[in-house]
Amino acid sequence: MVPFRHPVPPRLEVILADSPNAAPFSLPDLSVPNPESRTMRRVLGLYFQRVLQQFLRVPLGLVEPSTRGLYQETRALLEALARRDLRRAVTIVRAPTVSTLVQVIQGELGIDGDRAALDRWLREACALVLLEMAVLGDLPERGVALGRDPAGALPVLRSLAARLQLAFPDPALEVVLFRPGQLELRAGGRVWVVPFESDFEAAQSAPFQLTRPYHEIVPGVFFAETDNNPLSEFEAHPDKHGNRIDLGGHPAAQWVQSLRAALALVDAHLPVLGEELRSVIRLCVPVGHDLQQHLSASYEEAVGTIYLTLHPNPMTMVEALVHEGSHNKINAAFRLDPLISNGLLPLYPSPVRPDPRPLHGVVLAVHAFLPIARLYAEMLQHGHDLAKSPYFRERLRQIIQVNREGLATVLEHAQPTPAGQGLLAEFRALDAFWRGYEAENWKD
Repeated sequence: MVPFRHPVPPRLEVILADSPNAAPFSLPDLSVPNPESRTMRRVLGLYFQRVLQQFLRVPLGLVEPSTRGLYQETRALLEALARRDLRRAVTIVRAPTVSTLVQVIQGELGIDGDRAALDRWLREACALVLLEMAVLGDLPERGVALGRDPAGALPVLRSLAARLQLAFPDPALEVVLFRPGQLELRAGGRVWVVPFESDFEAAQSAPFQLTRPYHEIVPGVFFAETDNNPLSEFEAHPDKHGNRIDLGGHPAAQWVQSLRAALALVDAHLPVLGEELRSVIRLCVPVGHDLQQHLSASYEEAVGTIYLTLHPNPMTMVEALVHEGSHNKINAAFRLDPLISNGLLPLYPSPVRPDPRPLHGVVLAVHAFLPIARLYAEMLQHGHDLAKSPYFRERLRQIIQVNREGLATVLEHAQPTPAGQGLLAEFRALDAFWRGYEAENWKD
């Protein structure tokens, strides 16, 4: 059977390093990429190679016996694939449905870790790795079986590549068999075959639920009506309460159209940044509709996923996309190196938040707003229709002032690591540029 493969443009391929622990690495243009920049591709290559190694190195002594065999088999298959084709193995863990679980598992490996959560997440991660390997056709023909855990549960299966979700609420379903190009679902002597390369509609009597919750925005980037991030209920912003999926009463097609238009606008004026957003963002998760404000979110552990509300103002959607995409960019770097050695204490006023923030948070804010300012300036220079509004120019000045305030705090107090020195050098150069830009365009 020919396996289903979702095409990803070659220019978006990450750059793999000789070692996933290579450091220090250079960040000369992490905020606003230069033409022909390779910075983000290198960071993503290092990051996802490390995610791969983290998945392959979970201590067996921390894994419950009921999950240990599944993990050992999954690990052996993925290790063998990595030896044959490292890029292919990295592609599998690059899916946010997998990589986010690997990161939260890392947080439970210490002596105070939640062993039950670790085991539950590892079992799900194994199932999703096997699913992606099945989609790519990288499993043995005999297949790999997944049965219910001691509590009688099967994890929900989600695949971006196959654009499907499978849930198993009916206890009659006993086994999921992952095979190249398809799944076999078994219950009471019956077998249902779910192929990846063609549509499949489950009968109402089937003991499983198959949905298509992923909608393509552009190749490789999806609007998601499902989410398996265990941290999505945690919210650090004082004006928000978690990130539950909520389409806000609007159809998925409207969300897709809005996000596609926002990305197209970035492509038109900052094409290198547009490519970077395509390379780092894989999932856009809806968290409601609001006419008054936009409260988007992202998580350091969930590189590849952004949460955002729908808003009628196209520039609000553009800002949210660039803002959270930039958070994803620097979050990948933060998982490799702290960048700022004094990033957690003490606290400082934030230019965009009502609550005091560690320097780490101020760096996040500045890094996210610098490319937004550049986008506004490019649109203004080229006479885009949206830039003809008087508010547009005023919004640009607001963003410049926010950046100036945040940059002053960071450049005065930050103690960079060797890897963070390039980031601060970029901050200093951009600070000088925007001071000159402001003086030239606002004489008052």
